[in-house]
Amino acid sequence: MEKNKILSKLNIRIKDYNNELEKILENKLFSYDVKNLLLSMLYKIENAYSDYETVKVEVPTKNDFIENLLRIIKEKALKIFIVKVGTVEAEELEKNNLTYKIDKQNGEIICYQNELVILEALIDLDDTYKTVEVPYDYVLEPLNTMLTMGNLDSRAEVIRDFNGWSWDIVLKEINDIQYNYIYETILLLNGKNNIYKKKHKLFYDEIIKLLVRKYFNNSNNLDYAENLKNRKKEVSEQLYLFENKKEFVSRITEEKKEFTKQIEIIDKILNDNELLKKEYYKRNEKLPNKEKIFSISYLVRILIKEREELLSKIDYSNSIILPKEFISNKSKIEKEKNFLQNIEAKVELKDLLQIANEFLQIAKGIIDKIEETNKSDLIKWMYKIRYYRYVPITEDKFIKDMPELEEKFDSIIKAIIKKAQILKIWDNFCDDNDITFKILKEVFNTKIIYLQNINIQCRYENKVLYVEFLDDTIIENTININAENIRIKRKTKLFI
Repeated sequence: MEKNKILSKLNIRIKDYNNELEKILENKLFSYDVKNLLLSMLYKIENAYSDYETVKVEVPTKNDFIENLLRIIKEKALKIFIVKVGTVEAEELEKNNLTYKIDKQNGEIICYQNELVILEALIDLDDTYKTVEVPYDYVLEPLNTMLTMGNLDSRAEVIRDFNGWSWDIVLKEINDIQYNYIYETILLLNGKNNIYKKKHKLFYDEIIKLLVRKYFNNSNNLDYAENLKNRKKEVSEQLYLFENKKEFVSRITEEKKEFTKQIEIIDKILNDNELLKKEYYKRNEKLPNKEKIFSISYLVRILIKEREELLSKIDYSNSIILPKEFISNKSKIEKEKNFLQNIEAKVELKDLLQIANEFLQIAKGIIDKIEETNKSDLIKWMYKIRYYRYVPITEDKFIKDMPELEEKFDSIIKAIIKKAQILKIWDNFCDDNDITFKILKEVFNTKIIYLQNINIQCRYENKVLYVEFLDDTIIENTININAENIRIKRKTKLFI
């Protein structure tokens, strides 16, 4: 109450989201259980959001997150049905290994009575997407799938992994480990406001190629895989022609002749009413009812459009054999062929580790450039690297558990420690840099929510340094370090 009075005097508006949700629910024909579930979900989000925002850094503000959720409930969620175990509806969900089902067109959700499940369903129901830049059309579907699923898991994390007093990652609740891993990697590097933007080109190219491979090998995407195989074949044939210029020019010449012939036929039809009628009946005979051409005047517009398209093809054919255009187009085809190489290979752990290696390399470059006036940026990267270490990379392992990445992680953590001491954010524990590193590296393994709360307590006995990491006064974890003749502060706060 006192806090509310203080904020009121400062003219800071306190939002009562519980009240806002209740007002929205007054106009909804949801059952009592559904309304209670939504209110309980909101309570859990509000209770956990501060910890979620602190640990992860790259998240929307609490206001933005909740207001977007309320918008979805108000505008998109028209019907919500809760199913109970043992019912026909529940059996259908279980059969398809689902916890919820949505119908975007009708704004309908069918789900179990669980706060995490209803949150995921609401996020999934929202179809507000942004334009994503892609090098080839067939990249869009795999990329959007990752962004959609990644966004869902990233936002559901607020109540999946946070309960208001601890951070506990529930691996089995993540919908797709690989999509989540890729999304979180991009999010941490690009930032919450640039998740849809193409930054760090080589890094981006590696990721989209990996996403196409993953999507190609999904047994649910057989049509996509078949189309991509055909495209790969087309690219190989095109490159063959570019590499055999004489044959290429010959084929282009033949195509131009064919285009010219088709234009002549269209011109003849357009200038003869009888031929127009014949064309009208001829086309309509082959078309289903819903696609039939409804008048001859409409057929004229179709023919004119076809004629313009043929003229464009002739113009393109003329330009493509010019020396400059020829070299440019050949280069594009070669690039696409390289992109499509090994596209049928399944995504393996080594591919994901390569993404992590590149992320850590780019992140270290950013950290090295942080200036003294930007202490807050370095603190953000402390949290981001700690969070990244706990991003799952397989069904049972986090990125920090990968021995292949240990050297890169050590390098970036040393860079953070050095920069933190230069900027007087962290204290020097002792003159021995190796001991200091071993102590401070453990900060990136802790799950203490607020790093600024960490106290480090040391005890040295029989050539062993015992180090305790406390969340204020509660011991969170300990490490033992073999050391000789060491002088170190008995107890100190991590942050100066």
